[in-house]
Amino acid sequence: MSTMRATPPREIGWIDLDGVNNMRDLVGTPTADGGRIAPHRLIRSDNLDRLPPASIETLVNHLEVSDIIDLRTSFELTRIGSGPLRQDPRVRVTTGSLYPDDDPACAVPPWQAAPDPSAVISHVEATSQHYLDYLEGRPDTVLKDLRVIAGARGATVVHCAAGKDRTGTIIALVLSTLGAGREDIVADYAATSQRLGRILASLGRAAAAGAATQGAYSDEQQSTPPEIMERTLDLIDSRLGGVPRYLHGIGWTTTDQARLEAHLLDE
Repeated sequence: MSTMRATPPREIGWIDLDGVNNMRDLVGTPTADGGRIAPHRLIRSDNLDRLPPASIETLVNHLEVSDIIDLRTSFELTRIGSGPLRQDPRVRVTTGSLYPDDDPACAVPPWQAAPDPSAVISHVEATSQHYLDYLEGRPDTVLKDLRVIAGARGATVVHCAAGKDRTGTIIALVLSTLGAGREDIVADYAATSQRLGRILASLGRAAAAGAATQGAYSDEQQSTPPEIMERTLDLIDSRLGGVPRYLHGIGWTTTDQARLEAHLLDE
């Protein structure tokens, strides 16, 4: 595992809006060549289905959101719905699961596959391998999402249900390909734990109403300790050959990279 430098990471850019619990702007994240992510370009969040009209206007008019990447499965979208922004003509919504098996008619969500009883590994190892499964299992979704971010007119909001696992994996990949330091990637991932109580309470209410998240967010192990993202980045290096090699292998080009950098980074 790599050693992290002593320099403190950037301040987390929390966005406090009614209807969300885990929204933050990646503004100010530094890159290896001295650049920084510009404001109102890359935002991560939990579920956007409960946004009231005032929050939507803030996102579109103040934060300049033009694109939404909804990582939730067809199972979730069928049972919960796509939210109010799906009908807003000012915003383009892109959906796509990170699970290879995503049948909306299935009786159980894809993350509830029966575990292997012979597998005895730590929570950190299991979660990190699960994140790697996203990248290996759905490279089509990964490539599509990165191209949406690179080609967005304004800010892109990347979200799933809690805004921590699927969202955290895509955001870590974007930050890595921009050359962000490991300490900033890890700190951004770990920041979700600061809002975890609110996130789980919100998802618990949805579960009580029969939503697709029922039973998936009640475990204390839903926290986001830094060790999980540290291990995920190590696995990307050891099993996928690093972020640049992985992205090249799924079709990401130098033109894609140039567009992403031009859009996200300060001039």
